[in-house]
Amino acid sequence: MSKVYFDTGALVKLYIVESGSEFVQRKAIAASSIPLNELQETELRNAIHAAIGRQTISPTAGAMALEHVDSDLRAGVLTHAAVEWSPVWSRAAHLARLHTEQLLCRTLDILHVAAAEACGADLVVTGDARQFKLCKAAGLPVIRVPHER
Repeated sequence: MSKVYFDTGALVKLYIVESGSEFVQRKAIAASSIPLNELQETELRNAIHAAIGRQTISPTAGAMALEHVDSDLRAGVLTHAAVEWSPVWSRAAHLARLHTEQLLCRTLDILHVAAAEACGADLVVTGDARQFKLCKAAGLPVIRVPHER
């Protein structure tokens, strides 16, 4: 595997243990590059803060998860992906015209797919059914995070 784009729902599973975490960890280990753009990073950090607020993780676990994100960025496990957002927005609008009526795509789903294309991802890992279908429709290789028990 090469450059693997993790949507935020999958990415958070690297930092908060939940259903699907083991699957996502295996995909991350196999990836040679995990790009992280501003959208993903903002959503990831927000998801960790929200987990603290919902009390699904402790404040200490949340602080450790945020430090783990920073550590992975410093170590190059996650690589900052400079995204030119204007073309991403244009591509997202095009994907919306082509697919939203049928797939009922959400804006963030469309933006993630367009960003994955823009960074040259070889594979998208997502836990979201609509985003999975949109990747397929756009011709992006994609796998869905299974729900582990």
